[in-house]
Amino acid sequence: MGVKKDKLKGLDIRYFLLPLFCLIIIFAALTYFTLRNRVNERYRFFENEALSIADSYSHALVYSHEAYDIISELLSEKLIVASQAVMLINGNKDNEFLSELADRFLIDDIFLYNTNGEILYSNVDKYIGWKAYEGHPVYDFMTGNRDIYVEDIRQDTVSGIYYKYAYVKSQDGSFVQIGVLADKIHMFLGQFEFNNLINDFYVKSGVAHISFINNEYKVIASSIPDYEGMVIEDEGFKARISGQEYSTLRSVQDNQNVFIVWVPVFHGGEKHGTLSISWKTAEIDAEIIRVIHHGCLLLVILLSFMGGILYYAYRKNKSNLKIAYYDKLTGLPNNEYLEEYLAEEIKNIDKNKKAIFLLNCANIRILNMTYGFAYGDKIIHQIAGKVQSVLRPDDTLFRFGSDRFILVIDSYNNRDELIDLAQKLISIFESPFEGKTGHQYVSAEIGIVEIRDKNITVDKLLQDATLALSHMDGSLCDSIQFFEKEMEDAVRQEDTIEKALRAVINDDSRDTLYLHFQPKVDIKRNTVAGFEALARLHIDGVGNISPVRFIEIAEKRHLIYDLGKQILHKACEFIKNANENTAHSISVAVNISGIQLLRDEFVEDIREIVRTHSIDMSSLEFEITESVLLDNFDLINKKLGEIKRMGISISLDDFGTGFSSLSRLRELNIDTVKIDKYFIDKIRGENDSDLIVADIISMAHKIGLSVVAEGVEKDGQMAYLKKHDSDIIQGYLFSKPVSEAEAIDFLKIFETQASGLG
Repeated sequence: MGVKKDKLKGLDIRYFLLPLFCLIIIFAALTYFTLRNRVNERYRFFENEALSIADSYSHALVYSHEAYDIISELLSEKLIVASQAVMLINGNKDNEFLSELADRFLIDDIFLYNTNGEILYSNVDKYIGWKAYEGHPVYDFMTGNRDIYVEDIRQDTVSGIYYKYAYVKSQDGSFVQIGVLADKIHMFLGQFEFNNLINDFYVKSGVAHISFINNEYKVIASSIPDYEGMVIEDEGFKARISGQEYSTLRSVQDNQNVFIVWVPVFHGGEKHGTLSISWKTAEIDAEIIRVIHHGCLLLVILLSFMGGILYYAYRKNKSNLKIAYYDKLTGLPNNEYLEEYLAEEIKNIDKNKKAIFLLNCANIRILNMTYGFAYGDKIIHQIAGKVQSVLRPDDTLFRFGSDRFILVIDSYNNRDELIDLAQKLISIFESPFEGKTGHQYVSAEIGIVEIRDKNITVDKLLQDATLALSHMDGSLCDSIQFFEKEMEDAVRQEDTIEKALRAVINDDSRDTLYLHFQPKVDIKRNTVAGFEALARLHIDGVGNISPVRFIEIAEKRHLIYDLGKQILHKACEFIKNANENTAHSISVAVNISGIQLLRDEFVEDIREIVRTHSIDMSSLEFEITESVLLDNFDLINKKLGEIKRMGISISLDDFGTGFSSLSRLRELNIDTVKIDKYFIDKIRGENDSDLIVADIISMAHKIGLSVVAEGVEKDGQMAYLKKHDSDIIQGYLFSKPVSEAEAIDFLKIFETQASGLG
């Protein structure tokens, strides 16, 4: 089998890759704009940073020489103080003397420690007795190997005030700590501000180069020592340096790409020079690369995540399609797929002649009930495989229901080609299938519909195929049937008849169902013994419906019981009218089906109907056929006995054509046998010795039954029946079935004639 429109193959992965590609484009665009904004932001940062640096250090740069002189003086002073203090402490070790030294040398704090790190003497009384502890800077000096040590500015651990401390250790391990306030130390460090600020910023900021250029274009200070003292000669640079506003330039410096910012430095409203700051663009480039790498990493992660999701969605969608459109047992396309496929095929019938086969495995349900559904499923799986093995590449097989398959024929030339393929499929079922209980035969039948109308719906097409199956008539073989328009007409008519019958039962259309009555004549007394009620159905727009047809439909649609009650009501109405309009009481025979007899409520319903119409039970006679007795003889015979006891007589219709034996006839709770017309038609008045009608009459009389001869149409037949003592005759010789009014007129006329003859 080749499925031209396989949904699983038709699930194009491009539909899943397209969103992924769009996502890459969007992410790349976002990355580009992020990078561009980041670069511009970085350059703005350089500019702002340069302005900030210029503002922060303008005063320090302007007064650098003055700061240098002050710092040099303070350094000399403090070195002298430290030397004298060490010398003096060796001779005098009391608080008073230390205070005198502090005042003399402008020292804020002097502390004398013993070898254990305890303050013995100090110019500040509150610290006497304090002892250095582990982790404290004093403790670190005491336990260290250094004899002299100068600390950076720090907060005093007791007072929290900033000090700068120096230590000197003596030979015996005792030591002295000298401290000055932080403001004096800042003055002391000021000697380095002019020379080191540039380098300090250079180290801390990561710039490529920083210089200060005076108004004469001379480099006063630079992070590159070789530049100090240089005079700027480049006119372009001069133009930028001479300006009153900051200026930027991307350039090459020492073989490096740099971004230069020139910022004028003002003090007291006067320009003292220009600060030149260069940043390596390699840093920006590196940052760009980092952003790109970061973006690529995010993209890879995102693509992996989204790709996984899309792949899962693809697989899930494929799995869902398989669940939605393919049969789990056979792997064949299912009903949902069939509807879409056929809808497309119908559109293309102009290109090729197309048809469908509905293959029904007739006894699979019996196998399921006998051996279980698992067994039936294995057989179905084998059937699917064998059917597929004989199909043409362009034909498509679908699972349609539990025991049915649909085969779509993509192209054919004529009906003979379809018949050949159908017979080939039927031949598959001539060989048994393998089951757990051994070889198992399956019977199959095929309904064929040729697709001729491109306006036909899928539902109608499948309906026609089902109709074809239901009309197997053996015209081609016992298992193949083409759909014909007449089948649909028959089904529609059946539906119309069913609706008409339901209307009758619901008493919505009483005139649709009516009765005709055929007289039964007692030839011994020359009187009308009664009538047989024959149901008739007339539907507007359809016409008269054969009793055989509508009774069959009533039985098939389970309407026969309620329909029988309506017929019984009409028969009782006739009895009442006849009794009121004639001199004698009559009986009416009504045909009763086995279904009615088997209903528990039938007897009670009879009583209710008779009471409703106020007639005698003896006015009714029920006719049954021999076929009614075949399957439920004892039960039905018991019910017949109950009916007889009510006063209703029972007759056996069509006697002689069934299977009743003499012993069974004796057991039956009946009053009359009706000899079938088949035997009456053989009475021709020539050689009557070969006829068995006389024997039937004699036999019936011997067991106490009366005899009615049906279908009497000729005088010779009546003469024969009189001769052999038949009780009652019925047929066209006297009257065909007539309406109620005609039946009452017949009764009056016959009685008048009979009384005249008497």
